[in-house]
Amino acid sequence: MADRLFSLVLMLAAVALGAAAWQLEVPFQYEPVGPKAIPLILAVLLFACTAWLAIRPDRLKEAYSRSMFGRHLLVVLGLLAYAWSFELLGFMLSTLLVGAVFARLFGLGWGKAALYSAALGGVGYVLLSRVLELNVPVGAVFGG
Repeated sequence: MADRLFSLVLMLAAVALGAAAWQLEVPFQYEPVGPKAIPLILAVLLFACTAWLAIRPDRLKEAYSRSMFGRHLLVVLGLLAYAWSFELLGFMLSTLLVGAVFARLFGLGWGKAALYSAALGGVGYVLLSRVLELNVPVGAVFGG
């Protein structure tokens, strides 16, 4: 039941995100896909995933332990740190740091977590800046 309530709240958030993205208008076009595309794609993906969760909730009924709460709190704090450090440290370095912490939370060792997050930052940067031709911040620390 909690899965379905959670998915209903996230569906409402997805609709709100989609409505806000639809209203987004800028006087100039600075990227090939425009400023609406990514929030709309995220809204559609969020809605689809939460609809799936509402239709097929998790079968595993695990007690919400203290350690799980701590891990969830670390994820939220990590996402806030990622948003805060994005302009200062740039896409690659902030993705490397936060990705390594998240990989550790999911059980990888420090070496594998560093390799994973370095690959995530590098491939993500190439995809966003070269393939999609989006402006990806390099970071104020690096003169960007």
